[in-house]
Amino acid sequence: MRPLELTVEGFRSYRGRATFDWRKRRLVGIVGPIGAGKSSILDAVSFALYGKTPLVERDTKSLIHQLCDTCHVELRFSVDGQVMRAVRALRRRGQAGHSIELLAGDEPVADILETITGERAVNERVEQLLGLDFKAFCRSVLLAQNQFSEFLKATPGDRDKVLKGVFGYERLDDALRVARFRVERADLELEALAKEASGAQTARAKLPEAKERERGSRERLEALKQATPRVEACTRERAEADLAARSATSRIAELQAVAEELPSTEEVAEVSDAAARAGEVVEGARERADDAEARRKEAEATLKEIEARVGDRSRFVTFAALVTMHEQQAAAVVRERERLEAAAAVSKEAAEAAERLAIELERILADAEAAAVAADGAEAVVKKRREDLLDARHAEMAFELRGALLAGEACPVCSQPVHTLPKKATAPKVQTAERNLEKAEAAEARVRGKRDAVAAKVAAATTAVELARRSIADAGRTHVKAEEDVRNAATALAATKSELVDRLGEGDPRELLSEREAELAAAEAARDEAAQSAEQARGELDRSKTEAATVAERLARVANRLAGVWGRLGEAREVTAAPEEVRGTFEAAAATIVTRHEEAGSMLTAAEERAGAADEELIRALTDVGLDPGADFAQEVTSAAVDHANLERDAVDLERTIKAAGRIDERIEEAEARRALAERLAKDLQPSRFLAFLLEEERAELAELGSEHFEQLTGGGYRFTADDAFNILDLNSAGTERKADSLSGGETFLASLGLALALAEMVARGGGRLDAFFLDEGFGSLDPEHLDRAMDGIGLLVAGRDDRLVVLVSHVAEMREAVEDLIVLDKDPITGDTVVVSGASPEALVP
Repeated sequence: MRPLELTVEGFRSYRGRATFDWRKRRLVGIVGPIGAGKSSILDAVSFALYGKTPLVERDTKSLIHQLCDTCHVELRFSVDGQVMRAVRALRRRGQAGHSIELLAGDEPVADILETITGERAVNERVEQLLGLDFKAFCRSVLLAQNQFSEFLKATPGDRDKVLKGVFGYERLDDALRVARFRVERADLELEALAKEASGAQTARAKLPEAKERERGSRERLEALKQATPRVEACTRERAEADLAARSATSRIAELQAVAEELPSTEEVAEVSDAAARAGEVVEGARERADDAEARRKEAEATLKEIEARVGDRSRFVTFAALVTMHEQQAAAVVRERERLEAAAAVSKEAAEAAERLAIELERILADAEAAAVAADGAEAVVKKRREDLLDARHAEMAFELRGALLAGEACPVCSQPVHTLPKKATAPKVQTAERNLEKAEAAEARVRGKRDAVAAKVAAATTAVELARRSIADAGRTHVKAEEDVRNAATALAATKSELVDRLGEGDPRELLSEREAELAAAEAARDEAAQSAEQARGELDRSKTEAATVAERLARVANRLAGVWGRLGEAREVTAAPEEVRGTFEAAAATIVTRHEEAGSMLTAAEERAGAADEELIRALTDVGLDPGADFAQEVTSAAVDHANLERDAVDLERTIKAAGRIDERIEEAEARRALAERLAKDLQPSRFLAFLLEEERAELAELGSEHFEQLTGGGYRFTADDAFNILDLNSAGTERKADSLSGGETFLASLGLALALAEMVARGGGRLDAFFLDEGFGSLDPEHLDRAMDGIGLLVAGRDDRLVVLVSHVAEMREAVEDLIVLDKDPITGDTVVVSGASPEALVP
C-alpha cells in the first residue's frame, strides 16, 4: 500500500480543508510545536482506511473539530497496481458516511470503476487489499505515538497475524478453507449416494403395491366424476330454494321494520284532535285582542286632549324647573349676603397678622447675622489646627527617616547619596495636634448648627410674612367678589319670579303646579292601564298561535312518517297535514302492511318445502357413491384427485429411482477418490505444518535481520535472541538475555525500529505489500549519536526504492535538520487550529 494524497477537513485540529500530496516523495518529516496537528495526519490515514485511530476506536465523533458539525477524510492510495480512494465522513447528528472506490487511474477526474459503501463492507475491502487488519496495520505500518513497540511486545500469535498479512500468507488460510469445504462436500455426496442405493432397493419392493393403489384411486375418481352432474343439480336447487327463503325472510323483516315506523293509533288520534281544538282557541284570543286595542286607542285620545289644554309632561318639567330655580335663587341671595359679611371680617384679621409677623422677622434677622460671624471665626480656628497637624506629621516622618540614614549610602526616598547626616531633632507632638484639631472641629460643628437653625427660622419667618401679605390681597378680592355676587343673585330672583307669574298666574307657584300635574297624571294612568290590557291580549293571542303551530308541527311530522312508510312499501304518496287525511292514510298503510306480510309468509313456506326436497335428493346421490349424507362432495372429489395424483407420482418416482441406480457403484468410487485428494490437501495445509514452517522461517529471518539493525543502531550493544520470542541479548553484559520490557524508552524505540527495518527489507526482497511506513515520535528519547544511527537506519527503508514512503513525526530539532523533505505545521495562537506553513506538496523538492 502506497499513499498518494490525503485530504482532511473538520478533523481534529484541522478546521479548514488541507491536502497533503505524497507522490514523488520518499522520506518526509512532519514537524511543528506540540499541539500543531502532527500526529493527526497519521490518525487521518488510519481513519480513512479503517474508520478508527490507534487512540479512538469507538467514539469517533470526538474526532470532529470542536467548532464544526462534520468532518471529511479522503485518502487516495495504490496497492498491487490499482488506484483506490477511501472516503470517511462524520456528522455530529446523523449517520456517518463510508465508501471506497476503484479508480481507472491517478488523474484528478479518473473514472470510477467500482464503488463499495457501508462501514463493514469498506473495512472488509481494505483488509482484503492490504492483507492486514487494524491491529496488524498499527504494529507494522503505522507505529503511532506511545504504541511504537507493540510489534516488539506482541504475542507470537499477534506477530503471526502481521507476518501472514505482510507476506500474503493469508491465501494459505483460504486454500485450507477450500480443501476442508471439498472434504465436507465429498462426505455429503457419499452420504447421498448411499441413501440413493438404499432407496433403489426399497423402490423395487414397493413398486407392485404402488401400482395397485394407483389403479384403485383412478376408479374411485371416475365414479365421483360421473356423480358430479346429479350432485351439482341438487346443490343448485337447494341454493335457489335458500335464496328464495332468504328473500322472503328479508321481506318479512322489512315489513316488520316498516310497521315499527308507523305511529300508534293513540298518537294519531291525539294529534288530530289537538289540531282541531287549536284553531278554535286562536280565534277566541284574536277577538279579545281586538277589543283591548280599541280601549287603548280611546284612552290615548283622552290623554292628548288634556295635554293640549294643560300642557304635556315636558312642559310640566319646565314649570317644575322654574319653581325650583325660584326657590334656589331666594336661598342664594341670603347666602351671598352672609359671605359678604364674612369676607369683611377676614380682611381685617389678615392685616393685623401681617403687622405682627413683620416685627418678628426683624428680630430673627439680627440673630442670623450674629450666628454667621461666629461660624466664620470657628472655621478659621479649624483651618489653623489642620495646618499644625500637617506640620507635626511631616516632622515625624523626617525624624523617623533620619534614623535610617547612613553617610555615603543612597536615601531610601530620593535614591540620592547622603553626604552629611542632618542634625538631631526632638520628637514631634502629633497627638497633641490631633487633639487640638478634634476640639476645633467640634466647636465649629456646634456654631454651624446654631447658624443653620437661625437660618431655618429666617426662611420660615420670611415665608410667613409673604403668606400674610397674600392673604390680605386674597381677602380684598373676596370681599369685592361677594358684593358683586349679592347684586347678581337679587337680579336673577326678580327675573324668575316674573316668568312664573306669566306662566302659572298669581298665587303660590308650587300649589298651582301640583293641581295641573295631578290632572295630567290621571289621564296618563288611564292610558297605561288600557295599553297593558291590550299587551296582555296580544300575548295571549301569540301563545295560542305558538301552541297551534306546535300541534301543527306534530301533525306534520306524523304525516311525514306516514309518507315515509308508503315509500318503504314502494308507493310514492304525498300526505298533507290535515287531521282527517292523516287518520285515513294511517288506516290504509296498516292494512297494506298486514296484507304483504301474509304474502311473504306464504313465499317462505314454499321455499322451505323446495329446499327439503332438494336435500332428500342430494342424500340419495351421495349414498349411491358411498358418501355420508353430510359429506362435502367437492372436497371429496378434490381429495380423490389429489390422492390419485400422489399415488401415480409415487409409482413413477419408484420407477425413476430404480432406473437411476444403474451407475451407483461407479459414482460412489469416483466420489471417494475426490474426497481422499481433498483430505490429503487439507492435512498438508494445516497451520501446524506447512504454514507453521513458513512462518517459522520468516520469524527466524526477521530475528536475524532485526538483530543486525538493532546491533548497528545501538553501536554493538544489543541483539535479539535467535528464537521467535524476540528477547534481548545485552552484549554489554556478556550476552545476558533480557525481556523487552526491561529496556529504557530510547532502547525500546531502537529495538522497534530495528524490527521495522528488518521487516521492510524482507518485504522488499519478496515483493510484499508494505510500501509505506509511518513513525510517530520516539526520537526525543535518543542522544545525538543514536539519533544519527536511527536516521541512517530509516534511510535504509527508502534506499533504492523510489516507490516507498516513510513519514516521520517529531518535534526534535536534530531530526528536522536530518530530513530535507519537511511538512511544517503551526497552530493559530487564538483558535488553536492547525496552520500548514509549508511542505503540503512535493513540488518544492523538484530541481
